[in-house]
Amino acid sequence: MLNWLRPKKKAKAKADQVFQSIEMTIIYPPALDWNLLFQRPQQLMTAFSKIPGVRAIFINQETYRVQERPIEKLNDDLFLVRRGIHYDHLIKGKKVLWFSSPAQYDYSEGKPFDFTVFDYLDNSADEFAVWKDYIPKCFKRADLISTTARIMYEAHQKEGKPIFMCPNGADYEHFEKAQTTLTRPSDFPKIPEGQRVVGFHGAMASWVDYSLITQIADLGYQVVLIGNNALYQKRILHPNITCLPHKDYRVLPAYIAQFDVCIVPFKLTEMIRGCDPIKYYEYLAAGKPVLTTRMEEIVHKYGHVTYFMDRYNCGKMLEKAINENDLAKMRTRTQVARANSWDARAMDALKMINQVMGDNGR
Repeated sequence: MLNWLRPKKKAKAKADQVFQSIEMTIIYPPALDWNLLFQRPQQLMTAFSKIPGVRAIFINQETYRVQERPIEKLNDDLFLVRRGIHYDHLIKGKKVLWFSSPAQYDYSEGKPFDFTVFDYLDNSADEFAVWKDYIPKCFKRADLISTTARIMYEAHQKEGKPIFMCPNGADYEHFEKAQTTLTRPSDFPKIPEGQRVVGFHGAMASWVDYSLITQIADLGYQVVLIGNNALYQKRILHPNITCLPHKDYRVLPAYIAQFDVCIVPFKLTEMIRGCDPIKYYEYLAAGKPVLTTRMEEIVHKYGHVTYFMDRYNCGKMLEKAINENDLAKMRTRTQVARANSWDARAMDALKMINQVMGDNGR
């Protein structure tokens, strides 16, 4: 049993007490390992399961860790199911498919789905150009489209298919722990007195601007990168840069608590135009100053709580972020994180499902 992921006792916010959902079970198909990177699918399925009348089933890919039993009950309405295991006995109400991997546009198994949502996460360009030919098939399959960024929403909003914005969010209660002083993890580098720590966690992918990171290290900052795993590996030989392995979601706050400043140093590619990075919200929940490159989604929505950097001004902006940091700015950042919770995202998505399902007479 993954007790650390057991959501708190179910409760409705007062604003949602008048909302009564159609009873349904939301299925996420086998695309990810539940335990590798606790990202949007895991967060949304957990949040869905906390809404009365909704059950969530995550079909686990098990590429990182083998689960202990064929079916693991994470809470009363959240189940982790091994691929190929029969689970029809768990379904209550309408059977809803929620898929985000474009290659699964034709996914089917067991009892047919009553409703399908395609969660359009990434702009199909550059590293994700391979998905471009799949997107029309995903739209054809889906009854409803959710998307994380304006560029995808605006490109498809006039095509006649129901579509809505469902940005990423923060698990505020988990990451707010990093607002306080936490014990330094044993593998976290010892920082010379007087030096500041600039930190990043996430996939060590090709869209990360490693030259910008190196430039920050050249300025004398200690840079800690967390995220090397079997899928993404990066080694940077620099006396001020430490590359650590992927960390379990449970312990991430202890690492982020050691950062003075958090960064999202993504290259400004066409793919990144549709990027709404989850780590950004997590950094805000931790109360940390955040520097990013000028990603459209962040510039558009969160310019008032973000420092924007490039190769020419990174030193100046880091210094500004550190010097300006105070309790008032920290409160503003955490307020933004609270307002962008996964629970709120799940409720918005569920209301759209209910609306479209009702309009379709299902």
